[in-house]
Amino acid sequence: MLEHHQLAGLLGVAISLYAYAHVQWRRDFVKTIRYSLLNFSKASLLIYSLAYQWQLASFVGNAIWCVISIYGIYRCLKYKRREKLAQAES
Repeated sequence: MLEHHQLAGLLGVAISLYAYAHVQWRRDFVKTIRYSLLNFSKASLLIYSLAYQWQLASFVGNAIWCVISIYGIYRCLKYKRREKLAQAES
């Protein structure tokens, strides 16, 4: 039987693979927040699972992944705000 931290880690891996495949298939992550949110969720779930089975390299990689995802979320929100302003001015 899987424990909750193992399930969280597996869910994180599944989200990661889905997000990457989505980019390859659709290439729309720049304009939508979905990709960055999926990546942030993935990294957060994997970090949670590391609390039970520690591995420094995995923690560092996923912590950096979280930071990059937060930046992606910021850029997406900034893009959407600019897009709304441009539509309002039209």
